[in-house]
Amino acid sequence: MKILHILFVTALLPWFAASAQQVKKNTKTARQPIVAMFYNVENLYDTQNDSKTNDDDFTPAGKVPWTEERLETKINHIAQVVSDIATPAMPDLIGFAEIENKQVLEMLTSSAALSKTKYSIVHYDSPDERGIDVALLYNPATFTVMSSEPLHVTLPENDLTRDILYVKGKISSGEILHVFINHWPSRREGSEISAAKRLAAATVLRTKLDAIQKPEKSANILILGDFNDEPSDNSIVKGLGALEPEMAVNSNNLYSLLYPYLKKGEGSLYYKDWDLFDQVIVSGNMLAGKKGMSTSVENAGIFKAEYLLFKNKAGESRPNRTMGEKYFGGYSDHLPVYVKINLK
Repeated sequence: MKILHILFVTALLPWFAASAQQVKKNTKTARQPIVAMFYNVENLYDTQNDSKTNDDDFTPAGKVPWTEERLETKINHIAQVVSDIATPAMPDLIGFAEIENKQVLEMLTSSAALSKTKYSIVHYDSPDERGIDVALLYNPATFTVMSSEPLHVTLPENDLTRDILYVKGKISSGEILHVFINHWPSRREGSEISAAKRLAAATVLRTKLDAIQKPEKSANILILGDFNDEPSDNSIVKGLGALEPEMAVNSNNLYSLLYPYLKKGEGSLYYKDWDLFDQVIVSGNMLAGKKGMSTSVENAGIFKAEYLLFKNKAGESRPNRTMGEKYFGGYSDHLPVYVKINLK
């Protein structure tokens, strides 16, 4: 019996070896998804008075005193959101709006919750009168920046606004991804009066997209941002050319992945009603799964952790913001959005 047992085990050894090699091969070829998020963090300012911008309210002597302690709380809150949005992993790409400068981004990347990931920063100072910019944090282990530039938006009557951030990069599997971070002009003057300004921003972005897609129709494009318009508004549909994802997929078209939320009446911020201004838009080939990357409507969403919301006296949920006329100590007046991109 011992001889037969030895012969049986010996006969299985090649099978075990082949299986181990196959497991090793499958493990080697398995690729972790890329997770990207966008968050309008509601006025992430330092406490110093910048004489070149209108940041007086965000100083210790400001209208709502902005102290080092409150800044530290704000940093920790944002770091918490970034840590929780894609657990147990961390996001690979993080787009931000309403960032004052690179210094506050460095505070954020040095926070206890984010320091282990060793995020790198892409940031340019914008001409915005309030001194707020957009920025991108990225994990250099999964994304390599090849080039970046700010796209300046010229508005009617020489009004000033944020630049659009463009970053071209290569993910760890070798594919190229074109990333755009946006914060289009607000509706402070009213949605109709300010619509031309957002259309101007859409035109700038569309021009850059045409330059990318003309030589490469199947380019992988990811557009994130606070557009101050919804997926069904003119600046998005006609100016940018982003469509509902339920429509026939064409590689050269753009698609708004959060459109289903709009149809359900859900949003990323609240003013009189829920608005879906924070969006995730991708090129058609990413929906079709071409060129090594794929995503879907199911892979995109609005992050609605309970701590990001509070309930008013009527029991209705609203974003748990940092401040208004007074200091609340919350997170932001916007909710973050995210998308998971699968790799072949």
